[in-house]
Parts: sequence; C-alpha cells; structure tokens
Amino acid sequence: MEVYYRKKGGEWERGKGLWEALSLDSRRKSGEEGRPGAPFVICLAGAGGKTSCLRRLAWEGRERNMTPVVITTTHIRRPQAFEALNLGPGETARMAKDQGLAVAGCPGKDGKLSFPGWDWYEDLCGQTGLILAEADGSRRLPIKTPGPCEPVIPANTSLILCVLGLSALGRPLEQVCFRLERALKILGKGPQEPVGERDMERLMAEGYLRPLREAYPRAAVVPVFHQADGMEPGGNRPAGIEALHADAMWEAGMRMLDHMGEQEGIVSGGLLGDPSRTLF
Repeated sequence: MEVYYRKKGGEWERGKGLWEALSLDSRRKSGEEGRPGAPFVICLAGAGGKTSCLRRLAWEGRERNMTPVVITTTHIRRPQAFEALNLGPGETARMAKDQGLAVAGCPGKDGKLSFPGWDWYEDLCGQTGLILAEADGSRRLPIKTPGPCEPVIPANTSLILCVLGLSALGRPLEQVCFRLERALKILGKGPQEPVGERDMERLMAEGYLRPLREAYPRAAVVPVFHQADGMEPGGNRPAGIEALHADAMWEAGMRMLDHMGEQEGIVSGGLLGDPSRTLF
C-alpha cells in the first residue's frame, strides 16, 4: 500500500500503511486516557475502497497484536477467513484473541453479513479494545452521497474515515455515483457531466465531513481519497481514464485536500496487490 498523508498542521509525508498515517498509536493512547476501558472504534464511510481500507487496518492491527474485531453496522461481504458468525460478544472477543482477528456478524442474503444489533455491540465494547466497522454501503461504486440515515456510526466512535474513490474523476456522474439524485442536487449538474475535482470536494465536504463533524464532535473525521492508482475494486481500469496516469491521481487527491483546507487527510492506493487483500 502507498499512502500520502498530512498530520495536523504539517507537510505531506509518504508511508506504507494506514496505522502510521493516521497516528493510531497516539490516538489510541489519548482515547484510553479520556475514556478508560473503552474500545477504540474506527468507522469507515463513503465509497471507492472502504472494504480494502478496512482489511488493511485489520492487517496492520493484527500485525501489532491489537486483536481487532471487524464488524458492519449495515452489510458486508461474508469473509473467507476469521468468521465469527452468530457468536456472542464474549466468544467473538475470545476468537479475536486466539486468532489475532475476528470478523463478526450474522449471515444474511447474497453472501453478506449483517449487524448483530446494538445490544450485542454494547456487550462487545466491554470485552475488546479495537473495533473496525464498515458503516456505509455503496454498491461497489467509487463515490456516493449518503441517504438520511447513513452512515450508521456508533456513538462511541473515535475515528471516522470518509472514503471516496479517485477512479470517478473524469467519468460521467451517473456511471460512478451511488444515490445519484442527491449528488445532482448538491452539485447542480447533469447526470452525464464528468466528475471534476471540485465535484469530489463538495461531495466529500457536504455529504460526509460537515454533517459527521456536527453529529460526532468527539470523533476525529478524516477525509480519504482512495484508488489513487485509478483502479476499481475488481482490478479493472475504468473506461475513459486510460490516459490519466497514476501520478496524476495522487496529485489530484493531494490538490483537493489542500484546496479544501483540510489540515489532515490521506491519499491512498496500491491495495490491489497488497497482502491484506487475502486476509478475509
């Protein structure tokens, strides 16, 4: 994985993982001091690489012996390993400790896992130290505008990563955006018009950053422009962006975060060949 990131008030830096880029060791330490005994909860919202970033965080957490529990507050594709299906919170936490990771949920339709419920979640919070939650759905499209009840964020969340996929740049909005009608209202443009940098900035800011910062003032809300290699989750380069070099993707992501005035943020890519892709 390749990551460009900026810490609060700092310059752009380059790294190989999300843990360092997000300063998770210091964030977790601050969380433990502020809320002793509470788990550190990271939620991922948006589109264009949430699950890939979730897997990478789980990989890095497992490498650090943090025994993360991966959940969804909506739906997530059923994993091929580390399944903790229909298990109670205690059993789930024990599995995470024994195997270094657990992916918990209830089997649902179409090979997906669903959320076990808020009572289950509250019990889990008392038995584990790190929870990674996929909190939004996007039907595998690179960008999204959330609906009225989206994303589904637990109240005790410490960090929210808002992800949008750079593979949407230059393509017709109707081809790349989930909940298109809401995006058309925000942007004031037609469905066949191409997505530009200012469009992605507005969708990030108005769809995710501003409302989530208002609703969850105790959580850090960090923008992530992912798919900087120009690839979609299936590994195919979308039609119409063949001429856009990967370097231009990285530059576009950093340029947008600078233009938005964000003091911290992430531009990432390279996860298609990452070892975390085989984790679950």
